[in-house]
Amino acid sequence: MDELLKELQALLDKYKDGTPDGTTDEEAKQDEERMAELTETIERMAKEQKDAAQKRTATVAAARSAIESGTATRVDNVPLARSASAAGAVVRDVTDYDAAAKRGWLKELATRSGLQLIGGNDLTTQERAAFTALTTNTDAVVPKEIQGQIISLVDSSAVLFGDASRSTFKHQFELVRHTGIAQGDAAQTDEGKAPTDEKNEFDTIGLVGVEIKKTVKLSRKMAVQSIDGFENWLIAEVAARIAVAANAFVHSRLDDANLGMAAANKISVAKSGTLTKTDIVKAFGLLKTFANPAPKGSIVYANSNTIWNYIAMVEDGNKRSYFVDEKSDDPAVQGRIFGRIVKQDDACADGVIKVGYPDLIKGNAFDGVDVSGYVATDGTQNHCFDGYLLYDCGLAVPQAFAQLTINAASTGGGGTE
Repeated sequence: MDELLKELQALLDKYKDGTPDGTTDEEAKQDEERMAELTETIERMAKEQKDAAQKRTATVAAARSAIESGTATRVDNVPLARSASAAGAVVRDVTDYDAAAKRGWLKELATRSGLQLIGGNDLTTQERAAFTALTTNTDAVVPKEIQGQIISLVDSSAVLFGDASRSTFKHQFELVRHTGIAQGDAAQTDEGKAPTDEKNEFDTIGLVGVEIKKTVKLSRKMAVQSIDGFENWLIAEVAARIAVAANAFVHSRLDDANLGMAAANKISVAKSGTLTKTDIVKAFGLLKTFANPAPKGSIVYANSNTIWNYIAMVEDGNKRSYFVDEKSDDPAVQGRIFGRIVKQDDACADGVIKVGYPDLIKGNAFDGVDVSGYVATDGTQNHCFDGYLLYDCGLAVPQAFAQLTINAASTGGGGTE
């Protein structure tokens, strides 16, 4: 366009004072025809540019209208070859629908539980569309991001539950327990001789899941929050309640006659109320994996009282403690003894030490973590949120854990070599 305008302007300047001297009639006629051609072309291009601008304006207006009404096609559903600037463009909605689904779920939960959020509980068109898609197309209503944050917090605060291996089969989970090797464990053979047939002992137990439920209560006086504050509070509180219950459940499974540790692996100290090196080493010696992978290694679990009044007090003949105070990024780690990590787990009773391979605790989360809200009907007007987890677990190798009981009734502490 610029070049055409320059050429037309040059011709106009040439004839502004009449036909220049020396210009033939034929040359003047050619210049006249060229000016007419340039004028026509420039007017046509100007009209095309004006039409394109009007079309862009209409497309933008249509896009905004479609996004506001919730009828626009989502970005991830539009082929990459199509763009908003192409002919016959499809209106593209760049809304972050994952974030919108999360906000929609939080607002719906707050509304059901009688909680008024700062900024209002009404869903925008995008939030309603995303929340509807979430509840229609997914098994779990809780947005994956929120569910993931809750599980992550549960794992970090529920010591044994967080260490145990976990699957997420929805309908059926069988625990195959490796109970022993009757004969044929790896051994030396003569040259040219076949190895002895190995005979492993297994049993299979179907796990159906146990419901773990915990309620979080928020008083009416404390109820007004922003949506971000509500989200952070909900995740932290639900995770804290579920963590306590889930961790206690895993400990109960270790004590179960069918799904837990072997009866022979539950021992007591030689002298009641006193923990010695011999007692601890004996517990370690009971552990077996039968060659099942256990990358975390064996870990010692005990509560704070048992760690600092017994384990940390076990000394050699020169009064030097075998326990090494060694911190890590995991706040549950208190130190090591004989190379094994010692973790503080408040689900352990006083005077009880559990040691074993957490990788061989095979668990399955059938459903959850799910969250539902409601207003309490007991007159307190508390806003209640129920955390729910359908979970089950068992010990794949009964000899993979051992329990050493010092003396649950003892109030003192002490250790010797």
